[in-house]
Amino acid sequence: ELSTQHSSEKERERQREAMATAPKSTARRDFLHSLEEKAQKKWNAANVFEEDAPDGKWDDGKFMVTFPYPYMNGKLHLGHAFSLTKAEFSASFYRLQGRKVLFPFGFHCTGMPIQAAAYKLKNEYEAYGKPLPNFPPSPPEVLKDGMDAEGGSISIGWRAPTCTGGKTLSGFKVLVRAGADDAAWSVAAQVAAAEGEDGQYSYTVSGLSVGTQYAFQIESVVEGAAGVQSRVLSKTADGKKDLLLLAPKKDDSKDKKAGGGAKKGVKSKVAAKTGGLMSQWDILRSMGITAEEAVNFVDPTYWLTYFPPKGMEDLKRFGLGVDWRRSFITTDFNPYYDQFVRWQFQKLRQGNFIAFGKRPSIFSEADKQPCMDHDRDKGEGVNPQEYTAIKMRVLEPLPEVLAPLAGKQVFALAGTLRPETMCGQTNAWILPEGTYGAYEISPTVVYLCAARAARNMSFQDIFPKWGEPKLLLTFKGEQMLGAAVKSPLTPYDRIYMLPLTTISMTKGTAIVTSVPSDSPDDYAAFMDLKNPKKREFYGVKDEWIDPFELVPVLETPDLGPLSAKFMCEKLKVQSQKDVEKLKEAHDACYTSGFYKGVMTSGPFVGMTVQEAKVKTKEKMVKEGEAITYLEPENLVTPRSTPDVECVVALVDQWYLKYGEEAWQAAVGKHLEKDLECFNPAVHKLFREALAWLGDWACSRSFGLGTRMPWDEAFLIESLSDSTIYMSYYLVAHLLQGGNLYGKETGPAKITPEQCTEAFWDCIMLGKPYNPSLGLKKELVEKLKREIEFWYPMDLRVSGKDLVPNHLTMSLYNHAAVWADRPEMWPRGFFCNGHVQVDAEKMSKSKGNFITLSGAIEEWGADATRLTCADAGDGTDNANYNRVVADRTILALTTEMEWLSSTLSGSGKDTKLRAKGAPKVWLDAWFENEMIRLLHLTAEGYRTIRFREALKTAFYGMQDARDKYRTGTAQIGALQELVQQWGEWQALMMAPITPHWCEEIWEIVGGKGCVVRARWPTPRQEDPKISAAGQYLFGLTHALSTAVVNKDKKSKGPQGPKPNQVNLYLASSFPRWKVLVLELLLAHFDAATKTVDEKVMPMFKSHAELNSFNKGKQVAQFAAQMRDEAKEKGASAFALKMPFDEAAIIEENREYLGSTLGLLGIKAIHLYTGYSPEEVPQPEVLTSAAPGKPGIHLFFDEQMQPPKPRAATGAAAAGAAAAAGAVSVEEMMSYLDEHDVARVLNEAVNDLAALRPAEPFKWLSERLATTNGRK
Repeated sequence: ELSTQHSSEKERERQREAMATAPKSTARRDFLHSLEEKAQKKWNAANVFEEDAPDGKWDDGKFMVTFPYPYMNGKLHLGHAFSLTKAEFSASFYRLQGRKVLFPFGFHCTGMPIQAAAYKLKNEYEAYGKPLPNFPPSPPEVLKDGMDAEGGSISIGWRAPTCTGGKTLSGFKVLVRAGADDAAWSVAAQVAAAEGEDGQYSYTVSGLSVGTQYAFQIESVVEGAAGVQSRVLSKTADGKKDLLLLAPKKDDSKDKKAGGGAKKGVKSKVAAKTGGLMSQWDILRSMGITAEEAVNFVDPTYWLTYFPPKGMEDLKRFGLGVDWRRSFITTDFNPYYDQFVRWQFQKLRQGNFIAFGKRPSIFSEADKQPCMDHDRDKGEGVNPQEYTAIKMRVLEPLPEVLAPLAGKQVFALAGTLRPETMCGQTNAWILPEGTYGAYEISPTVVYLCAARAARNMSFQDIFPKWGEPKLLLTFKGEQMLGAAVKSPLTPYDRIYMLPLTTISMTKGTAIVTSVPSDSPDDYAAFMDLKNPKKREFYGVKDEWIDPFELVPVLETPDLGPLSAKFMCEKLKVQSQKDVEKLKEAHDACYTSGFYKGVMTSGPFVGMTVQEAKVKTKEKMVKEGEAITYLEPENLVTPRSTPDVECVVALVDQWYLKYGEEAWQAAVGKHLEKDLECFNPAVHKLFREALAWLGDWACSRSFGLGTRMPWDEAFLIESLSDSTIYMSYYLVAHLLQGGNLYGKETGPAKITPEQCTEAFWDCIMLGKPYNPSLGLKKELVEKLKREIEFWYPMDLRVSGKDLVPNHLTMSLYNHAAVWADRPEMWPRGFFCNGHVQVDAEKMSKSKGNFITLSGAIEEWGADATRLTCADAGDGTDNANYNRVVADRTILALTTEMEWLSSTLSGSGKDTKLRAKGAPKVWLDAWFENEMIRLLHLTAEGYRTIRFREALKTAFYGMQDARDKYRTGTAQIGALQELVQQWGEWQALMMAPITPHWCEEIWEIVGGKGCVVRARWPTPRQEDPKISAAGQYLFGLTHALSTAVVNKDKKSKGPQGPKPNQVNLYLASSFPRWKVLVLELLLAHFDAATKTVDEKVMPMFKSHAELNSFNKGKQVAQFAAQMRDEAKEKGASAFALKMPFDEAAIIEENREYLGSTLGLLGIKAIHLYTGYSPEEVPQPEVLTSAAPGKPGIHLFFDEQMQPPKPRAATGAAAAGAAAAAGAVSVEEMMSYLDEHDVARVLNEAVNDLAALRPAEPFKWLSERLATTNGRK
C-alpha cells in the first residue's frame, strides 16, 4: 500500500508543483527534506535496519561495523558526521550485498567532561547569578601594533559580556596598574556601550612610561547592578613575560603607523582567542537551550537525559542505518552496562593485567586525581616528559638577592634532556626578565627554579610536603647575572650565569645549561657574548665569558668533534636571531649525535651517546649531582578548571599494564597478521602506539562512571571502560529492550542483578550453561548466539587521533578478555583525518562550526552525506566544501526530474526510441559502461575509498548517460537502458544518498526498500567495448579541441572557420616505434604502472633502432608512451587496437556529426588503408598511429570526400561478381570458411612492420607455412 502510494505519479507531480511555488532559495532543499521524511517513515514501518542473529544456518555472510560512541556533553557536529559516514556507507553497501549487517550506536557519558561542565556552570551561577548571569567583559588584549613607546601608549581591546543579568549595559571602566602586583589600580577612562561594534571595544591608554610594567582590567557598568571586573592582563600574549611598554625592534618598526596602535573610537577587532573564552552558560545557550532550562544542567544526570536523545534524533534525521534497539548510555546510571564494565575489569584483574601503585600521571590539582585524555580541555595525547635537573651549587658570596639564604646550600636547578653532554658546560643561561623562586628542600638546602617546575616537583615527592612547595623568596633572572656556580662534570671550577632571552618560563626549570660545542642555540648565544658590544648591552663582564672556550664532548663521522660550530658555519648562522637556521642546525646535530655519536669527554669516553645518556643520568643522580623530575610535555588543562594547568604527579592508582612483553607481543602479532588497516600510514601509527603505550592509569576519585568492583573508592576512567563495549551491543536489545538508560527489563526479562560474572562468562566467553545462573537455557543460548554470530567486529571506524589511546587499548583489552580466542579480536580499523570546512579548521570564531542538525537543516541529509563522501578518505585532513553541498541540492533534484519525466514520456530533452527499432553501437557501449562503473563502485565501497565510489556511482553514471543521450538524440534512447540506468543509479548511490535513492527506486518501479534491495550481478565488462568507447569519446574531444584551437594557433590573418575534417587512420606502427613499445612493455610494472628507469638508456645502444636514424624522436616517443601508461596501464603499449577504428567511426558518424556540427563542421572524411601518395595530406597520415588518427581541418565551399581507391579485397570480389563469375556471398563464404582474410591481413601487417629486403619472397615463405601461421 505504501509502495503504491509513494510511487504514484500524481504524488510526484504535487511535489514538483510545491517545489516550483516555494521560495527559490529553499524550494529544492525543502523537497529533499520531504523525501527524507517519506523514506524514513517507510524504513521505520519495515524495521529495515533491525537485525538479529539467525536461529539456524546462514551462508550469506555478516558484517558488523561500529563507531566510537560520541561524548554527550553537547550536540553532534560535522566532525562526527564525517567520520561516521565511513561506517554508514560500509554497512549500507554490505547490506546490498545480501549480508546480515549490524550497525549499532551508543552514547558515552563516562568521565569528567559532563561532571566538569556541570561544576563549571554551578560556579558561574554562584559567581554571577541565575538564570541570567551578570558576566564580566572578556579579558583585555593588546591590539596588533598596539605598543607605542614613542607616544607612550598601549592600545587594548575587549569584548562585551554575553549577558548582564537581564539589565542594560551602559559602558566600561578601563582600569590601569603601573608597577608590581601590589600597586594600586586607577581608572584610566570610561567607554560608553554605544562606542562598540559587534560587541567589540578598544581604547588607547596614554601617558605611559617606557620600561614600566603595566596591567589592565575592564569593569562593566550595568544599570541597576554592580559592575563586574574582567581578568587581569599583565603578561605578554604568550604568557611568558610581564607586560612592559618597550620600544619595538628595529626590523619591526619600518611599517609601523604613527601613533602605534588603535586609538579611542577605532573599531579594531579583538584577537579570536578572546572569543573562545566562552562560559559554560554561553555554550549551552549556543545550542539553543533556553536560560530557564539551562539551570537544570548543574545536575550532571540531567545531561544524560537531555543530550543522548537529541543525538539519536539528529542521527535518525541523517538517515543512519542503525539498529536503535541496541543503543545505550554508559556510567552506573545504566545498571546493565555498569555490570558489564565491572565484569570486564574482573577479567582484566584475574588475568594479571591490572596492578596498583605509584605511577606518574598527568594530574588535575583541582580534581585531585589523574586527568586522562577525555578529561582534558587542552592537551589530549600529551604525556609526562622526564628531565634531569642538574644541581649547580651557587658559590659564595651569594648574589645580593639571595643574601637571606646565606649559610644554606643553594642549588640552581638546570633541567636538561641531554645529561651526557654536561661535561661540555661553559656557562648557564637564565632569562633576565623571568621571575624565579627559591624553594626549601630542607632547613639547609634550597632549590632555585621557575614556579612551574617547582609545582610539578612538589607532586613527585621532591619537596617535603606533597603538592606544596615552600617558597622562601622570589627574584628576577637579571638579579642572578654573573652568579658563579659549580656544576657537575664541567672541566671548569666555576661557570657563570649569563642572559638568554629565548628561555621559556613554561618549559623545564627555566635555568639552562650551556654546551656550545654540541648545541647550535648555545653556540650562537655564546659567540654573541664573545662580542664586546653585545656584552656591554647585557652588562656581561669580560671574566664571565672570555676565559671559556668550547669543550668537545662527542664526535660524529659527519659533523666532527664540534658539531654545533660545524653546522652554524655551514648554514652561515649570524646570531641567535637566525631562528630557522638554528632549528635546522639543532635537528642535524641532535640526530647525528644521538644515533652516530661517540663520547670523547666525561666519565664514559668511547661509549655511544645512546648508552652514555642513560649511564650519565644514573651516575649523577646516584652521586647527588642531579635529580629527575617530570612535567607535561605540553600544556594540559582539565575541563573542570581550564584556567589551571595540570602537573605530573606520583599517585597511588590502579593501572593497566599496557606494554607488558607477552601482552604486547600478542597484540603485535594480531596487528601484523590479522588486522586490516586499509592504509599503510594507519598501520604505522598502530605500530608506533604499540611501541610507546605503557602503564595507563585506569582509576579516578570522582566523576561519572563505574566503580572499580574490588575497590569502590575508585571509578574507572572513561577510556578504560570503552575498549570492548562493542560486544555489549550484541545483547543490549535483549537486556534493555531499547531503553537507553537500562531502567526497564528487555525481552530477555533479565534484571541487572542477574548479570553476574558467571552470566557474562557464559554468554561472552562461550562457557557452558550452568543452571545456577537461574535463567532458562534457551534464553542464555539466544544471548550466546548473538555473540557468536556477530563477533568479531568486522570494522571499526574512527578518527586517527584515537589510534594512540582508544583503538590500541581496544586491541589490548580484546586480547586480554578473549585471550584464548583470537578469532574474536577486531578484524579491521579504518581511520580518517579531521574534517575541515572550506579548507579551514572548524571554529566557532570563524563561523564555520557546523552541527549535524545545522547541516541537515541547511542542505538536507543526502546533500550533507554526499559532501562528506566527496571530502576525502585518507588520514590527511578532509575538506567539507559548502559549494559542493549547495550544488548537490540542485544536482539531486535535477536528476530526479529528468528520470521521472523521461520514463513517463514527458521529457523535453530526451526522447525514447520506438519499440522494435533496431539497436545501435552506443546501446551496447552504454550497457557495458554501466557494468564497468558498477564494478568500480563496488571496489570503491569495499576498499573504503568512498570518494572514488562517489566518482563512479554518481558523476560517472551521469557522464555515461549524457554521452548516450547525446549520441542517440536523433534516434532516441532505449527505454530499457534508461530504466536500467535509473535502477542501478539508485542501488549504486543508496549507501550515500539513501532518501533520494528510495524515491528513484520507486520511480523505476522497484519493489520494497532500496536499502534492502540487492546489488546487481551482471556479466563482466567487455574491455574491447570499453576501449572503443574511450577511443570514440577521446576522438570527439580531440576533434572539438582542434576546431576550437585552430584559430588561436594562427598568427596571420584568419580565414574562414573550418567546415570539414580529414581523419587518417593507421593500422600499425612504423618498425622503430614497434621496437620502442616492445622494450617499454618488457620493463613495465603493472602494479605501479611505471616503466623501469633502466630502459631509457637502452634505446641509445639498440642497433636496429639506431638504424632508422630517428634521433630525439625515439626518446620523445618513449617518454610520451611511458606517461600514457601511468593512466592506461599496459594497454598504452598495444601494437594494435582491440577494435576496428574505422567501424567505430562509421557506426557513430551521427554522434560525431552532431557534436562537431555545433562547431561548424559539416563533413567528416575518413581515410583508411590509403598510402601517402593517395591522400591530400601525406604528412598527417604519416603522423597517425593506431588509436590516434591524424586530423586535418580545412574550409572548402565544396565537399572533398576521399577519392576512390583501386579495387582490392572485397571490392574486387564485388567487381568479379558483377562480371558474372560468382556471387559476392559465395566468395565471402569461401574466404571465411578457410580463414583467408585473417591470415592475409596478419601477414601484410607483419610485412609492413618488418620491411624485409625481398618482400614477395618473404610473403611467399610466410604463406607456405601451415595455414599461413608463423
